[in-house]
Amino acid sequence: MNDDGLASLEYGVQFLGIPLIMVLGHSGCGAIDATIKVVRENAALPGHLPGLVGALKPAIEAAIAKKPADLLAEATAENVRQNVSRLKVATPIVSEFVATGKVKVVGGVYDIATGAVNLV
Repeated sequence: MNDDGLASLEYGVQFLGIPLIMVLGHSGCGAIDATIKVVRENAALPGHLPGLVGALKPAIEAAIAKKPADLLAEATAENVRQNVSRLKVATPIVSEFVATGKVKVVGGVYDIATGAVNLV
């Protein structure tokens, strides 16, 4: 979640009255997979990709620590969980609406193969 994305959500919460924010990851995420390779193999990525890796790295490291059978799936879910947590306390607008129950923040992972969304 960067400032531009947060600003858009704040606008929706404050002025449009949206009652729900869903953080949605997806199966087979290339960005998550690339970040796993950076963390595990010290791979180098070009351009602006290192900035994205920096944002995803905490979720990857948390997932690795769990030693899951499917690291990509766990890292994707962990990234969603971390962003849900960040949004719930995002000041000044979103956190206020969450605290008063006017907005709920949830997370899920979209399975590209089946079209199902599994809440995390």
